[in-house]
Amino acid sequence: MNIMNHFYNPFLVSTFSSSLRADAASSRSMVKALRFAVVILFGTTLLSTEGHAATSPPAVASFRDCPDCPEMVVVPAGRFLMGTAAEYRIPTEVPAELSPVEIRMDRAFALGRFEVTRGEYSVFARATGRDTVPVRCRTWVEERKGFRDLEITWDAARVPAEPTERHPAVCIDWHDAAAYAEWLSERTGERYRLPSEAEWEYAARAGTRTLRPWGNDADRGCRDANVNDRSTMLRYPLGWSGVACDDGFADVAPVGSLRPNAFGIHDMLGNVWEWAEDCSTLDYVGRPVDARPWVWEGGCRRRIQRGGGWSTGPERSRPGFHGDGAADDRADFAGFRIARDVGSDPVPRERAAPDEGVAAALVPAASAPGRVAPRSLRDCDGCPELIELAAGDLVFGSSADDYEHDQRSGETPALRVRLRRGFALGARELSVTEFRDFLGATGYQPRLACATDPRAASDEPARCITPADADAYLAWLSSRTGRRYRLPSETEWEYAIRGGTTTARFWSGRDSHEGVSISRACDYGNVRDVTARELQQPGPWARCSDGYPGVAPVGRFMANPWGFHDLTGNVRELLADCFTASYKGRPADERPWRWSGCGLRAVRGGSWKSRPFDLRSASRDRIALDAPEAEWQDVGLRVARD
Repeated sequence: MNIMNHFYNPFLVSTFSSSLRADAASSRSMVKALRFAVVILFGTTLLSTEGHAATSPPAVASFRDCPDCPEMVVVPAGRFLMGTAAEYRIPTEVPAELSPVEIRMDRAFALGRFEVTRGEYSVFARATGRDTVPVRCRTWVEERKGFRDLEITWDAARVPAEPTERHPAVCIDWHDAAAYAEWLSERTGERYRLPSEAEWEYAARAGTRTLRPWGNDADRGCRDANVNDRSTMLRYPLGWSGVACDDGFADVAPVGSLRPNAFGIHDMLGNVWEWAEDCSTLDYVGRPVDARPWVWEGGCRRRIQRGGGWSTGPERSRPGFHGDGAADDRADFAGFRIARDVGSDPVPRERAAPDEGVAAALVPAASAPGRVAPRSLRDCDGCPELIELAAGDLVFGSSADDYEHDQRSGETPALRVRLRRGFALGARELSVTEFRDFLGATGYQPRLACATDPRAASDEPARCITPADADAYLAWLSSRTGRRYRLPSETEWEYAIRGGTTTARFWSGRDSHEGVSISRACDYGNVRDVTARELQQPGPWARCSDGYPGVAPVGRFMANPWGFHDLTGNVRELLADCFTASYKGRPADERPWRWSGCGLRAVRGGSWKSRPFDLRSASRDRIALDAPEAEWQDVGLRVARD
């Protein structure tokens, strides 16, 4: 089949030629005629001076390679700006889109007119035995009023309640999406694949440069995108922002229910997130400047997801938003769309080498501390509860290849560390009661008045704790018990929070946008959540609610794999180390890195004020010893003991 013949209509071309001759005296008419011709010949539009696509219905050229194959639309070659143009100042936790790249689309390609449907995917699932295999999928659980991971078959998500063959297939991970493309290729003799990230954004923009294909106002898109709208917010207590319009669907919609874009493609924004072939990166530095996907030898743990889903807020429902997910993530708000080559030359694959830190992070700890179960103990009545940990190895920090990393804080590149001896660490942050016992027994006066605030509840963590206050408390506890209490080092602290894991957070690879790990931050810590949005505090926020607008009682959240509470959020925890913006030269063992006269101290773990990015196991922070009292309001401590 000659697909390009779909673009040629002799009658329309003749009509255009006559129109062009008649209007040759008018340059303005000629421009209009040229624009009209491009619509006729290529089924798309050029940009208007405002950067919006023309509003006339697109001339769609579509085809199928078999009766139950996805319907495809040919997307013409062209150029576009990948990312968000500099004139738009938008809040985003993913910096890639803020450094846009000019991309050449040297050849046409075909893209699914719709997301792959349940009916289409079910043929593949039955043929390959996937129809009865349970998978772990994140879906809405009404009893929990939130998203939870369930062991279900791919077609058994709780949302939508009454799915049809025309609803998009969900609970599909990247591997299954890629396998579907390979199966379709074998079945048809054509080369099907997942779209590259560049192809996806080019098709989603459809000739536009604005924040969204219909313009910049998210509230005007309910005829074009099924996102977190009024009907969704009425039905589901998601807690994050939505659009001030109604698209007619509280959750997943049948494909093609809303208007197509200027290329004739439906649901590029909203309904379900869509997998791309590319590996996930934090920025666009070094990426191909054409249609090729950015992948590297040996594969990658995280892949790009684009477009947002039915539950996605307006911040992420944009062609430029650069989302991702672990390759084995599955959710009821995530599916995929298929691409296909239309020329004789397939799209080549760019290869790149990940840095050594990634390989190191994938290697299990040599001494496997998890083989010895941590045990808890107390040295006296009223002493903090401790958990004993065995010696072990740690990849300390984050790799530059990790989707989330922070070179400015010094956490990148990662450092391999060996803890040569075991130690004990507080199971919880030091409480107000424990700190008041010390004050009553010694008459010690903390430097900051907020450390003795009478309004603080007894089960809250002690706050406004300076290094001098911590040293005084630990000296008193040591004399009382005959054991050496101290502040933990940064390496000990990160060893404990990771609990044997190597992901960005001990519960997930990423939790700062609507990926599969959404809502889990609030299971494990008191963080900047949707309550902060309600209090009009600046974002980004964790997309969940932990139940506390301020500080929470210690130990109220789920523990990490080794039994520690509140290592994520609540209060930032003071450590023994001085702060430096590099790990170069630091001890590759359990010792703190400190020297006399340092003016900055390391603090870790974030607090109830912290954004999702700062809740990673590798995240670092600092506080100046001469900082004003307001900056110490969320600083506490957790004790360590030899």
